[in-house]
Amino acid sequence: MLVLTGFGLACLVILLIATTRELRHSSAAQVFAVLLIASSGFLLHPLTPVSWQWLTLNLEVMLPALFWLLCQTTFRHRLNLASVWSMMALYSVLAPWIARIFSDHQSASGLGLFFGWELGELFEFLIIAQGFWVVVADWPADLVEPRRKLRALVLCVAGTAVLLVALAFNLGIAYAVNRALVVSIAGIALATFLLQGRFNELSFSSELAPPAEVEPQATAPSIQPNLQHANLEHLASLMAGGYYRTEHLTLKMLAEKLKLPEYRTRALINKELGYRNFNDYINQLRIAEAAERLASEPASPILNIALDVGYRSLSSFNRAFREIKQCTPTGFRQKSTVS
Repeated sequence: MLVLTGFGLACLVILLIATTRELRHSSAAQVFAVLLIASSGFLLHPLTPVSWQWLTLNLEVMLPALFWLLCQTTFRHRLNLASVWSMMALYSVLAPWIARIFSDHQSASGLGLFFGWELGELFEFLIIAQGFWVVVADWPADLVEPRRKLRALVLCVAGTAVLLVALAFNLGIAYAVNRALVVSIAGIALATFLLQGRFNELSFSSELAPPAEVEPQATAPSIQPNLQHANLEHLASLMAGGYYRTEHLTLKMLAEKLKLPEYRTRALINKELGYRNFNDYINQLRIAEAAERLASEPASPILNIALDVGYRSLSSFNRAFREIKQCTPTGFRQKSTVS
């Protein structure tokens, strides 16, 4: 038991050291560092004196929320903390912290038990499930190869470990779980990727990076320069002809149109154009045309413009427009009319 605990703690320390150089410019690294600290509380709880176990318990209860937040900062295209999921994650941490001041879980009853513990436990499972969904949902549109591999790693190992912890504690079988073994397995798996210092490649950027500033990825298949240039011209010609307006457009459809394998299409858009997400690439093209039409066609209904550029509904168009232009289509049109 002590040997495994020591090994698991060593894994956490190594990962924390490897993460420190990315802390200043990566939100994913910052969340991951806090997750490692919370994991140490889970690992050391059985060895902690009773008078200090409140601290390790408070660290343990943070794990589901931190897993959810790590999925958001690493895999979400744009982070939105003003959501119901954020409130659930915050409640799942704060409620047991506050409840533990007045009583422990075993002695709580009635409304104190429900609002202090049981509701938070329900939220834990919900945010873990939503974290898994974030990992899976945008997988096909992810253009960054290291992050695509990390999705599989997080889904299969880290998420499963956190889910096991939540199940163990919420179902009252915490001591049946070998804490050191859970932490060691998850730590080794994550170390195989994160020790390569790739947090800078995982962070999303909403800005379009010039091709010269996009770092080459060692894992991406090499493409001959002349062929790459020809493929880039083919892509530009296709988009200039309005192919981006195609409804339900996917990377697979574009790759088939270009007569390229999907991995080459991903590399083309990521390395040459600087985009890290396929949906962002398509949205930029669609919103650029929509903005031009909003300014030049003041009588055209916004819904018609949204449908013409490829959106299925006005709500999806409004959401994409706000993300890129930082205002609503109506507001943009009014500003254009005034100017």
